[in-house]
Amino acid sequence: MKHTYGEGALVLASLAAFAACADPASRTVAPSSSREIVAEPASAVAPSEERVALTKIARLVAVAMDNEPARQHLKRDMRTAPFREHKLELKSYLQSKDGRALLDRMAALTSGGETAVFGTLAGIRPLELYMPVAKHRESWTGKADVLVVSQLDQWTSIVAFNEAGKEVTLDRNVAPAQPTLSIVPVETRFDQPMPASTSRNARDQNGSAIGTLEPMQLRSSSVIACDAECGGDGGGGGGGVVGGGGSSGTIPPGIYLEFSRILDAKEPWFRGDPEIEVHIQGPYMGNAPTYAEDLSCSGEHPYDWRKAFDQNDGFWSGRVLLFAEDEVQAFIQKFSDGFHVMFWEDDNQPCTLKLDANPLADFVRSAATSFGTVALKLLPGAQWRLVAGAFVAMMFSNPGSWLTTNDDFLGVAVDQAAAGNVYPDNTHVIIGDGKVLNGRANIVYYH
Repeated sequence: MKHTYGEGALVLASLAAFAACADPASRTVAPSSSREIVAEPASAVAPSEERVALTKIARLVAVAMDNEPARQHLKRDMRTAPFREHKLELKSYLQSKDGRALLDRMAALTSGGETAVFGTLAGIRPLELYMPVAKHRESWTGKADVLVVSQLDQWTSIVAFNEAGKEVTLDRNVAPAQPTLSIVPVETRFDQPMPASTSRNARDQNGSAIGTLEPMQLRSSSVIACDAECGGDGGGGGGGVVGGGGSSGTIPPGIYLEFSRILDAKEPWFRGDPEIEVHIQGPYMGNAPTYAEDLSCSGEHPYDWRKAFDQNDGFWSGRVLLFAEDEVQAFIQKFSDGFHVMFWEDDNQPCTLKLDANPLADFVRSAATSFGTVALKLLPGAQWRLVAGAFVAMMFSNPGSWLTTNDDFLGVAVDQAAAGNVYPDNTHVIIGDGKVLNGRANIVYYH
């Protein structure tokens, strides 16, 4: 089975315009008494009712951390949460018997008790509570001096409190030394926990700290058995393009990602690990050749198990399917100019992009002008089958209504020769918003 490294550019599309609009950390007025913490914060610009409600909840949780039983119960329950960063869905947790210690403490701090707590939560989208910084999560043993930070939308200010209920200013770009809990809208699939049989909790101070849950083995799509000829017979090409002959019956035909390096995943420290997805977008109607529809998605929670991979930091290597052979063949029978391959940081429903189509189209046109290509296509029968394509999307589909939180564009991968960059063993560089280098990647077609 042959494999051909692409000469074409991967397109990675962006909604960085909104992420770039993020406010600096705001300051609110601390209450006169830490026992009554439901007063609304003062602000130069009136926040939305939802943001006010989230601020109330964050302050309640922060002051509740002055209570030893509440802290110890929370640490214990986070440690047993079956998710990589040990996240808890806040409302469900407070409604459970495990969350009783935290709820009792929060209720005692308001005049309305539990009714007031859940009434405030009812005005906010679903929230998750966790300790996003690995160093904090792996060293905090439930002691006092904990901060709580919250943010509703990524372009809005962050608000943080200490155990006295007083607001503290935190740097959006640098995590504090103090252990910090984060309350943000849900990004986690709480219906898809990590399986206990293939996961282990690491760096948890022998059970005294929360730790980090890690898989004991790579996902099946990341490791595919290879025989002696799996890598082909060599046969490199110029400009960072590598290809070769040889054959193997162990790797199903299709287009694969084998390496990804992202410099800026656009996920601040208080939002935890990024969730990287790779989307293929291209035309799907012959009468609309410049209209791009989402054709495929690979990520942590794809619709096709063969496309599952989990990139939680700047580096990933393995082998994950991007476009299956049947999808490839169905596409090239209808369209000849290729398709875009986009890298995103998911902040919403997995494998469902929420984007502003106009900035994305503008970026694609601009990148195409600068680098000459922003697409990949296949040439059946050619020595180098995966080559640069001419497709340039002028319009993108935007599934669903406009949301207040949006997926973050990470960049467009461009053929190294076209971009003027050469990284050994890589096929593309990733160009981000403003046409700035944001990483590199390998894309390979097995056939």
